Amino acid sequence: MTPVIPTLKRDWIEFRKHALFTILFWVLMPILIHTFLAIPLSRLIFMDIRYLNWAAAGVWISSASMIAFLETANRLRKIHFETRQIDAILQSPVTNFELLSVIILRGVIFGLCQFVFAICITSTLNHEYFGIGNILFITLQMLVIILFFSVLGTIFGLVISNRMIFIQSSFILFLFLSLGMGTFIPMSYYPDGFTSIIGNIPLTTVFGNIQAIITHESIQWVSFFLTIGLIIIIAIITLIISHNILRKI
Repeated sequence: MTPVIPTLKRDWIEFRKHALFTILFWVLMPILIHTFLAIPLSRLIFMDIRYLNWAAAGVWISSASMIAFLETANRLRKIHFETRQIDAILQSPVTNFELLSVIILRGVIFGLCQFVFAICITSTLNHEYFGIGNILFITLQMLVIILFFSVLGTIFGLVISNRMIFIQSSFILFLFLSLGMGTFIPMSYYPDGFTSIIGNIPLTTVFGNIQAIITHESIQWVSFFLTIGLIIIIAIITLIISHNILRKI
């Protein structure tokens, strides 16, 4: 992995140049989601527990997932479509696998940073704090979610060259993630036909696992490991796509 080190150093230098803006974004994103999504819905949704405490999981999931997705997708689009940095990379010893691994790792790191900011902000706003055990379980579930969207972002970054289409696709993904997968609206509020489909998606169950930790209920590990398997499948598909679009591995 030695050829990858210069790429990591370049990413670190780029982050330092925009560190203030990035940190500000990490702070504002969960606050905006909490203010304009969770609070309005709290007036419409009634639960046995305080809704805003339950919806905190939605803030973590939506903010961290989208940051991971956008970071990998934008990074890959930048080097492939916008700046043509890919031409220099193709002449280096870096393989497709190494290139995608670095980009996915970058997305995971950014997603985890966003998660840390989000959980600190929601805990402060809701006056709710978690024990070390709960934080570890939540972080483990979030890590798989962030990895999923980071890998998903590489596919979008490889195949979508039009910036407007990419922006529209990202917005649709955010809406579906926030309003269509039970992160802010309990699954019991959806029609039965919709629930029978969405509720059987392993990733949706992983979302529910985080909510279950908040409500002190049991979590489902089968869906957790199925999601990991799905991540591996998507990663292989991404590698195949990169083989056809960029060059042979």
